[in-house]
Formats: sequence, structure tokens, C-alpha cells
Amino acid sequence: MAPGTVKKAIATVLSSSRDVCRKCGRKLVFENKAIPVVIYSNHRGTYLRSRLTKLCRKCKIYAHHRYWSVDGKRHFYRDSVLSEFLLSSEDTAFQMDVLAECNNLLVIGTVPFSTYAASYNRGFQYCKMATTNDIDP
Repeated sequence: MAPGTVKKAIATVLSSSRDVCRKCGRKLVFENKAIPVVIYSNHRGTYLRSRLTKLCRKCKIYAHHRYWSVDGKRHFYRDSVLSEFLLSSEDTAFQMDVLAECNNLLVIGTVPFSTYAASYNRGFQYCKMATTNDIDP
């Protein structure tokens, strides 16, 4: 790469950085499929990427991006809030700047979440698609 050029990621794949099981120390293996994830970002808007899960077959511990699960319970890493993304559900992630802005407006500005969501959607020119029920006769 030439000096001064900026390296840009072409895709976002959320996965655990952990390589060994936290219980038995065995090597974690990737599950065979990538799961689609909707990512919300203040810079790029809403976009689709993937997540990969690692697992320990012996202990049945699943390692995800910034948390692990065992027996159906999630356990977040202590530094999860320092990560660029928070995987909030199986198919949804937020870039942390969205959550920080949302927190500031909801707590300090007492802005209703529906207003924040409308502002986010308007900022990226997202709009509700008209249906036949929305059109006056």
C-alpha cells in the first residue's frame, strides 16, 4: 500500500476475538453459517452485514461479538461498551455512536424515542412506503 493511503474495510463481520473456550481451554470453532445482521450507524445509516458464532463443542459455550452464551443466558464482556458495535439481538447491531447520541437525547434532552427514530430516518432519507390504505379515495 502506498504511503498516505487510507485502508478501508469492505465488509463488517461481527465475531468473537476469542480463540479458546473460557471453561476448558479448547480451540473454538466457527459455526458453518454466517447470519445476516442489520447495523444502525450514524455515519452510514442502516446497512446489512454478517455475524459469525464460535463454539466449544465440549462445553456448549457460544462466543459472539463482545458476549458469550451458555444455557441460553448471555454474558457480556466488561469492556463491551468500548467496542465499535453492540450486537443487541441475533440480527441487530448498533454502532456505539448511535447509542451514545440516543442516550444523550433521551436522558438529557427528554426526547421521545419515536422522535429520535424519526430524526434518524429523516437524516438518511428513509421514509415509510405508502400502502393502498394510506391513500385517500
